[in-house]
Amino acid sequence: MAGGNTVAAQHQAWLVFEDEAGQTLRPPKARTWGRRGHTPVVPVTGKGSGRVSIAGLTCYRPGQRSRFIYRTIVHRGRKNERRSFSERD
Repeated sequence: MAGGNTVAAQHQAWLVFEDEAGQTLRPPKARTWGRRGHTPVVPVTGKGSGRVSIAGLTCYRPGQRSRFIYRTIVHRGRKNERRSFSERD
């Protein structure tokens, strides 16, 4: 970071970068070749167990150690359960 010649450095402000991502927990789709007329059966384990949402913050301040803050939420498909982060989260 530039020291002393930016507005953030002059005010000793934190620079914060945020990102959010989600990933389904379903198994990958399996594919294979088979003879014409004979549909191949490829077993995959599990039916999937929901969805994971991840949000993270990286925080920087001139002259101080950088910080990484994160939170994960697992959505299992239950009734009235949130699938993503709320504004409060």
